Amino acid sequence: MDGLRIAVLGPVRAWRADRELDTGTAQQRAVLAALALRGGQVASVPELVEGLWGWEPPASAVVALRNHVSRLRAALETDPRSPAVLLSVAGGYALRLDDGALDATRADRLAAEAGRARADGDPERAVRLLAEAAACWDGVPLTGVPGEYARRQRDRLAERRLALLETRLELELDLGRHLGAVPELTVLADEHPLRERLRALQMTALHRAGRQAAALAGYERTRRLLAEELGVDPGPELTDLHGRMLRADPALAAPQPALAAIPAAAPALPVPAQLPFDVPDFTGRSEAAAELVRLLERPGATVSAVHGMGGVGKTALALHAAHRTLDHFPDGQLHADLRGAGADPADPYGIQEQFLRALGVPTENIPLAPAERTSLYRSRLAGRRLLVVLDNAADTEQVEPLLPGASRCAVLVTGRTPLVCLPVTGRIALEPFSEPEALALLERIAGPERLRREPEAALGLVRACGLLPLAVRIAAARLAARPRWTVGALADRLTDRARRLVELEAGSLAVDAAFELSYTALEPELARAFRLLAIPEPATLSPPTAAAVLGCDERAAEDTLEALADVGLLESTDPGRYRYHDLLRLYARHRTLDTDPPAERAAVLSRLALHHQAGVCTALRLERPYSRLPDALDPRIPGGPRFADQAEAQRWVVSELPAMIRVATQILLHPTREVAAADVKVLAATLAGLLPCTDLRLPWAALLPAVTELVRAAELGGDPGVAADACTVLAVAYAYTGRHPRARDLALRAQRHQLARPANTVFPQRALYTLGTVAALDPDGRDEAVRHFEAARAASLQVGEPGMAAQAALGLAQARLAQGDHARALEHSRDSLALWREADCALGTALALRGAGLALNGLGRHDEAADRYTEALAVCAEHGLHTQRAHTLLAAAVAQLDAGRPAGARELGTRAEALLDDLGDPAGLRRARELLARL
Repeated sequence: MDGLRIAVLGPVRAWRADRELDTGTAQQRAVLAALALRGGQVASVPELVEGLWGWEPPASAVVALRNHVSRLRAALETDPRSPAVLLSVAGGYALRLDDGALDATRADRLAAEAGRARADGDPERAVRLLAEAAACWDGVPLTGVPGEYARRQRDRLAERRLALLETRLELELDLGRHLGAVPELTVLADEHPLRERLRALQMTALHRAGRQAAALAGYERTRRLLAEELGVDPGPELTDLHGRMLRADPALAAPQPALAAIPAAAPALPVPAQLPFDVPDFTGRSEAAAELVRLLERPGATVSAVHGMGGVGKTALALHAAHRTLDHFPDGQLHADLRGAGADPADPYGIQEQFLRALGVPTENIPLAPAERTSLYRSRLAGRRLLVVLDNAADTEQVEPLLPGASRCAVLVTGRTPLVCLPVTGRIALEPFSEPEALALLERIAGPERLRREPEAALGLVRACGLLPLAVRIAAARLAARPRWTVGALADRLTDRARRLVELEAGSLAVDAAFELSYTALEPELARAFRLLAIPEPATLSPPTAAAVLGCDERAAEDTLEALADVGLLESTDPGRYRYHDLLRLYARHRTLDTDPPAERAAVLSRLALHHQAGVCTALRLERPYSRLPDALDPRIPGGPRFADQAEAQRWVVSELPAMIRVATQILLHPTREVAAADVKVLAATLAGLLPCTDLRLPWAALLPAVTELVRAAELGGDPGVAADACTVLAVAYAYTGRHPRARDLALRAQRHQLARPANTVFPQRALYTLGTVAALDPDGRDEAVRHFEAARAASLQVGEPGMAAQAALGLAQARLAQGDHARALEHSRDSLALWREADCALGTALALRGAGLALNGLGRHDEAADRYTEALAVCAEHGLHTQRAHTLLAAAVAQLDAGRPAGARELGTRAEALLDDLGDPAGLRRARELLARL
C-alpha cells in the first residue's frame, strides 16, 4: 500500500510514508474510522449510515456517505480511478490495509506477543511489549469523531488501553517494582476511582512500599464511592485484599528473588520540592483559588495560566493553589521566577538546566544545544506526576521550552500578559479585590479591633489603595507596625494623590516598584503613550480619544492601547474601551511630570478638547440638519469623529459626555496649567453645541465651577463670540439649578456679547431663545418667557431658519402650558409641529406632538390627546428617541388616568417606569412611580 498508515487511537489521521494526508471533515474521519476498525471486512451502507447519523438519518445521508467515500479515495489512493485501498464491495465498502498499517491492529499484535512472552516465563519482555502497545494511544481514541459507532468504539478502545496498563502494572508488581509503580497507579486509580482492579494493584504497591495507611485509605475511598454512586459493596477480590492487609498477611510481601533481579530498579529519582512558602495570611480569592485547584487536579497533562496587572496577587494565588494540591504530585514540584515583567527576562534554557539538576541530572550531562536540552528535560519528566510553577512569565516563547511533553505533569503559569498563544487547559484573569476581600486582608494583618472602631475609614483606606492586593497589604503592614496610628490617619495621608504612591511602601514592598518593572520594559514610544494617556481625567479611553491624545490615527492608537493592555498596564473593560487602574494612572502621571515637557502635557488636553468639539458639532449636524449653529461653532475640523447616522451620533454624545465635562473641568480648573485662549474658544463652542443635543441631561451643578471660570477667561480674552457662548451656557446652568436672578443677568450679558459679535444670521435669535429658556425655568418669569420666545420665533423666520422658529414655538407652547393656557398652548404646539416638519426634525416633531397632547388633555379632549401621543410614540420608535418615548408614555398614562381609564394608565405607566429606569432618569422615574402609586 505504498507506506499508508492510519491512526484511530487518538485523532483520526493518515499518512503515506512521512506525508500526512488530508482526512477531511469530522464525518469523513468517522467513515474512515468505521472502515479501518472493521479489519478489512465489508461495512454495508445502512450500517455506515446508522453508525454516523443514528436511527433517524437525514434524507441526504446516503448521498453524503458516497461523497465522503469519494473524497477519502482521493486522499488515500495513489490512483483514485483504480482504487486498491478503499473498495466498493457488495453494496458496501471495505478498507484493505497492510499488516501493521493501523495503530489499533499494531497494539493488538504487541499485546498478543506480550501474552505469549508471559506464558513463556519472560515477564521482562512482556512488560516491554505491553508498554509499547500502550504507547500506540495518542490521547482519546477517535477524538472529535461524531456518531454512535464512534462512541462505542471510543469506549472499547479506552477500555482496551486500561486493560493493557493493568496487565503491565501487575507484571511490574510481580517483578518487585512496587516503588516505581506507586505514582502511576495512584494517578490511574484517581482517574478511575470505581475500577476495582486498579485500586487493588495500587493498594498492593502501597502496602509493599510500607504505606499501609494509604493503602487502606484507598480501599475506603472506593468502598464509599461504590456505595454512593452504585449502591453496592466492593467485589470479593478487593474485599479479600483489604482483609489480608488488616491481618498483615505475609504472602502480600514483594517477591524477593524478583527484587534482586531488577537492574532497572536503580536509585530512585530525586523528588524536588521547590515551591516557596504559601502566603500565611492568604485572603479572599475563594472562587479563583477553587477553580485553580480544580484545574491542577484534573487527570493527565494540564497547563493553567493566571494573568493580571502588577500587584494584583497572581503569585500569591498560584502558590496558595499549588500548596493545596501537593498530594496530587507525588514526584515533586519545580518552581522558577521567569522575571518576565522586567527588562531582563530569564533564559528558559537556563531554567531548564536548573530543573534538570533538581531532577538528578549531573551538570556535565546536560546538553548545550537548546533542542537537545529540551528533549532531555521532557524525557526526564515523562511518566512522572510533577507540578511545574512558572511565575512571572514574559510571553509564550519563554514558556514553551519549559512545558513537559507527553506526561502527567501539571504546569501553572503566571504573568502580566494574557499569553494568548499558550495552549492552556484553563485561564484565570485576576482583577483587583472586591471591597469585602480588601477589608478582610486589612483586618487580618492590622487586626480586627481597629477596623471595628473605624469601619468608614477602613473602607476609605482600601478604596484609596484601588483595591489592589499589594497596596492593601502595604497599608495594612504600615498600620500593624504603628499600633498608635488610627486607620483614619493613614487614610488621610492617602487622600493626597501626589504622595499616595510614596505612602504605599513598607519594607521591601512598594506599589511603584511593581509598576516600574512593566514600565521600564516598554519601548520608548509605548512608554510615552502610557504616560500621556494618563493625563486626561476621563475614566475610560477609546481608540478615537487615544488618537486625539497621541496625535496619531485611530488604527495606530488602537494598536497602542492593545499593546499596553497586553502588558497589564491598561485594562480592557469592553470592546473598544480601556482604563487605567487608579494607582497605575498616578504612577503614569508621576512619570510624565518627570519626563515630558509642560507644553507637550498641555497639548494633550487641548487636542482632546478639540476632538470633543468636532464630535459635538458633527453630531449636531446629524441631529438638527436644518441648523446653522454647528457650522458657526466649528468650520468642520478635519479628522474629528464621524458617524454613520443620527443614532450613532446620539450614542457617541451620551457615552462621551462624562469625558467632555471632565476634560473641560480639568482644563479650566487646573491648579498650574494656564488656560489658553484657544482652549477657551473650543470649550465654549463645545458646551454651547451640547445645549441642543438630543436626549441630553447635563449635570448642571457639577458644571457651575468650570463654566464660571470659562466665562471669566472668555470675557478677559476679549472675543465677544466666545464670551457670548460661555455666558449662554452659564445662564442655562444657573437657571436649571434654581438661581434665576443670576441666570437672567448672564443671559442678558450673553445677548450683549452677541450684539458685539460680527454681523451674522445665526446667533441673535438664539440669544432671545436663551432669555426665554431662562425665564421659563423661573416660576415668576413665564410672561417674560412668552415675550422672548415670540421674539425668537419672529427673528428666526425673518432670517429663514424654520427649525429655530419651531424651537421657539415649542418654548411658547411649554410656557403657555405652565400658565395653564391650554388653548394657546395647543395653537403654539401645532405651529411648532408644522415648522418642525418643514425642517424635517424627528425630535422636534415628537416634542411638538407631545406638547399638543398635553394641551388637549388639559382641555379635556382625552381621545385626541391619546392620538397625538400615539403619533409621537411612532416617531420616537422610528428614530430611536428613547428618552422622548419614555416621557411620552408617561404623559399618555396621565391622560388615561384623567379620562377615567386606570387600567390603561397602569399599563402605560409601567412601560414608562421600566424605560426611565433603564435610561437612568431619576426625575422621570420618580414621576412615573408617583403616578403608579395613585392607581
